[in-house]
Amino acid sequence: MRPVDRVFLFPGDPLRPGRTDPEFARDAAAVRAIGVRGAVIDHEALVAGDAVRAVARVPSGAGAAWYRGWMLPSERYAALAAALGERGCLLLTTPGSYRTAHELPGWYETFADLTPYSRWLPCAPGQPPGEAELARLAAPLGGGPAVVKDWVKSRKHEWDEAAYVPDTSDTARLAAVVNRFVDLQEEFLTGGVVLRAFEPYGTAGEARVWWVDGEPVLVGAHPDTPGQYPVPDLSAVAPVVRAALRKLGCRFVTTDLARRTDGVWRVIEVGDGQVSGLPEGADTGTLVEALATAGAGFPLTLAAGRVVLRPVLPTAAARLADGGGLDDRPGGPVWVGGRPPEATASTAAAVAQSVTLGPYCPGWGLFTITRADDGTAVGSICFHGPPDDEGEVEIGYTLCPAARGEGWATEATRLLADWASGRPEVRTVRAVTEPANIPSQRVLERAGFVPSGDRGGLRTYVFAEA
Repeated sequence: MRPVDRVFLFPGDPLRPGRTDPEFARDAAAVRAIGVRGAVIDHEALVAGDAVRAVARVPSGAGAAWYRGWMLPSERYAALAAALGERGCLLLTTPGSYRTAHELPGWYETFADLTPYSRWLPCAPGQPPGEAELARLAAPLGGGPAVVKDWVKSRKHEWDEAAYVPDTSDTARLAAVVNRFVDLQEEFLTGGVVLRAFEPYGTAGEARVWWVDGEPVLVGAHPDTPGQYPVPDLSAVAPVVRAALRKLGCRFVTTDLARRTDGVWRVIEVGDGQVSGLPEGADTGTLVEALATAGAGFPLTLAAGRVVLRPVLPTAAARLADGGGLDDRPGGPVWVGGRPPEATASTAAAVAQSVTLGPYCPGWGLFTITRADDGTAVGSICFHGPPDDEGEVEIGYTLCPAARGEGWATEATRLLADWASGRPEVRTVRAVTEPANIPSQRVLERAGFVPSGDRGGLRTYVFAEA
């Protein structure tokens, strides 16, 4: 089965045309490691307004693409998308989605209950609002403290000078901070001036969460403060943020989270994931694998009833194989009984090994079977490879001993078989069992499979679509 056409785009090195900018070398290496294509764009040409020249090194007909590179003004991103489209390359984040996630007015209303109260006023670079305009803008804040920023960036490293206003009713002080902020932003001021109600977060720092198709795929420290990493409780945070992201409609975003002094996790910023920075030592492989999977049109979760299936991507599979599944990373699986089944670890090893043998073929590997209510992993289910030339694909499953007899295997098998049978490249979904394994045969029958004879001494079943 040929991997789906997809490509990752990176800024080129200004000193060595055709090579990736060193700032994104880790991303590019992770892309190469799974056999996916990378290409470079000329960032300098793009920001200078020559998008056609910027994409000259992108192969024609490259297919679906994720961009990972320097922050771009929304209009430059739109020009990039148009120039790539002329070459048969489709950015998976549309210009509209980029602007929505990149600029505060695009995402604020969706996240209003999760983020500090904000007000904004458009203005051009070098032209700050006057005191009367600022007084009207600040009035709803009731004289409380606020943080000044534009639609994308703040100047938090010049906190007292160009970011923090202790009392927004002090119009002279407010204007002084805003004026200094606008001066320092120079031509890079985006959109206008934003006032955000100040909330106390202590000194624990921020966590950056990377979301692909509504799923948290990577969690780490904010790149500005890599030594400060408050670990967010994703079991509490993810459902709320996921609902907001679903409403927002953006595929690849970041949220910067901080824990307020009253213990409540808050969204400090939302950003487009293509241009959000990674801290040193971040698990780039996991992020790239999730993007490659989603970019090829495969889901990062399958859900029905009590069950959620989550693909175990190659980097996570290597950890699962090496550590027996005891993954203490935020968002990592917690297994009922403390450990995964033995067969899960051995299958994970095969998934991890597969990317060393050829290009990554997402969608046809290992999945954890998790409980929808609390995310606990109760077992795993897998394809034994992508569909063959006849369109046949085989599945297998295993459960943790503590989860047997509760219907998890039946629900997971039905869910995965139903999804696979809807794929255009699949004609038959098959499973095999030992003739004496009556419980497994009952699982298959309850999941919608019917007997199909014997093969190599094993009882064969095929999925009968409803």
